[in-house]
Amino acid sequence: MKKWIGIVIIAALIIGLAWNFLKDSEEAAEFGLIETSEPTGLQKGDLPPQFKLETIKEEPMALSDAKGKKVILNFWATWCGPCREEMPALQAYDAANEDVVVVAVNLTDKDGDAEKISKFVSDFNLTFPVLLDQTGDVSKAYEVVNIPSTYFIDEKGIIQTKINGAIDEELIDLYIKQM
Repeated sequence: MKKWIGIVIIAALIIGLAWNFLKDSEEAAEFGLIETSEPTGLQKGDLPPQFKLETIKEEPMALSDAKGKKVILNFWATWCGPCREEMPALQAYDAANEDVVVVAVNLTDKDGDAEKISKFVSDFNLTFPVLLDQTGDVSKAYEVVNIPSTYFIDEKGIIQTKINGAIDEELIDLYIKQM
């Protein structure tokens, strides 16, 4: 009898864990902890939502400020390992290419502390604009589910490519040349 009670308790625990996983899978996908099988967010050919945010230096910047130039729009957070991996590539590409605008949008509503974000920017010697999405409205408008997520926007303001996951200089160069 005790054996059956133990089996029932273990089965209940397994069912409870499975329920919690399924219930939280949308949240886990939002943080890039699980892969989603369907494409998410804006895609090639879409017009990117316009926005205006403050930079880490408290200066306003709108996406339209880069009108007429190729734009690399990157969504990231300080706690994201792949985001940390790709930052040197974004910085190197920005430093070497005046005709391309790199814009990094921090998911500040999920990242929080501005001091931590400033330290990250300083540690990686980032010179391109780092914008703070304090309400999460911009990442929601772009339907960002996984981070890092990077959009390549052409001179006409059309999304040409979207990448979920870290990118390197070689990939950046490839996607920019395809625009």
